[in-house]
Amino acid sequence: MLPTRPAEGAMTHIYELARGLNLKTQVNFQPGTLASRDRETKSNYQMTLSLNVKQPKALTKKEDMLKLNPKLEPMLPGLSTLFRHARVSPYYGQVYVRKQTEIRKNLASLLKLLDRHNYYDTETILETTYPDTGRKLLWLQSEMDVVSDGSDGDRLAAMPDKILKSSFYQPSTSYRWKKRTDKPNPLLNPWQQRLASYKKTLEKAPAAEKTALRRKIDHAERVIEELKRYSFLISEYDPFIVVPLGVVNQSSPFSPQFGDYAVVIVGDKLYPALVGDAGPRYKTGEGSLRLSREINPKAGPYSRPVSDLKVSYLIFPGSAEPEAGPPDYEKLTDRCRELLNEIGGMGKGFKLHQWEDLLAPKPPPAPKPESGGTAETSADKRKKEEAPGNKPAPAPASPQTAPASSAAKSAA
Repeated sequence: MLPTRPAEGAMTHIYELARGLNLKTQVNFQPGTLASRDRETKSNYQMTLSLNVKQPKALTKKEDMLKLNPKLEPMLPGLSTLFRHARVSPYYGQVYVRKQTEIRKNLASLLKLLDRHNYYDTETILETTYPDTGRKLLWLQSEMDVVSDGSDGDRLAAMPDKILKSSFYQPSTSYRWKKRTDKPNPLLNPWQQRLASYKKTLEKAPAAEKTALRRKIDHAERVIEELKRYSFLISEYDPFIVVPLGVVNQSSPFSPQFGDYAVVIVGDKLYPALVGDAGPRYKTGEGSLRLSREINPKAGPYSRPVSDLKVSYLIFPGSAEPEAGPPDYEKLTDRCRELLNEIGGMGKGFKLHQWEDLLAPKPPPAPKPESGGTAETSADKRKKEEAPGNKPAPAPASPQTAPASSAAKSAA
């Protein structure tokens, strides 16, 4: 489930370096001079790399949205009103500008180049206000990749070795709250061991490596301090979504904050969720492992639940609770239902998914009944003994204590 080391050996075929690109190659041979002269001029043997990219426009029409998911209209009676008052969010243009910057930065390294799938991952970002209630909504239409991070010693004291020993798993999420118990975070000890290893390596490291090691030490110290003070969402157990940096926690009234409520729509299903983490500025469409596997049981860290741009993220800015804390799943459903009612409600026959709290303490098992029936209480036994039909018969009188009249009758 977690990243492994890349395969050893150099990749020599350019098609291997350019996955996700429609690669066209052409070689032009031109007459030159003598080989001894031509080899001295670099431009005589030169490759020019040119990448042609179509820039998409944001989806703005309800009809186009319904082509992605025809169930949206019966599911959301207020859909026409929402689209009538919608405008393309500035965040849409910002996301694509950042995609372009990322491509320009990495064009010389095809291994790092953003591929076609991830370039075209954002169908639209719309800002709309429902006129009857004033409720603001940020509608993000995308796919869904999987994020698998987070830890919380208060709710989950132990985690598997594959996570504890992983150098890729991130122990924190952006949405966090102060620890409520003295139970240590399960990832605290592995990070303390990692820090000790960095410090030991630094003592004997050559000068060229010391700067990078000091950065690792600083990062590990920050993580350790966070793990001592805070708890976080856990991707495998909590339903949450990831919003790009540059979109979340901005000054705009349509900017989501960590802890805001959201409803994720896939097909005819509505899933309550929280805005739980921030991702790259140039990427949209990520959900926690819990959310992803509910949508598609085959989903995993390397297998997205939905590859098409058919996932609707309805985010309600300003809806976060005043005090951060672990998810309350009943409240999550109830609050999302209230927020949907503020944008026209849900259509007849549709309902929100009800999450089960997999980390809630289990109730103690009921006492086992006695064989042959239910267990008797002491009061039950006393009542049974005092019943007229259950009173014991009086013991027969002995000859020594018999009344005199009885003895006289015997003599006669």
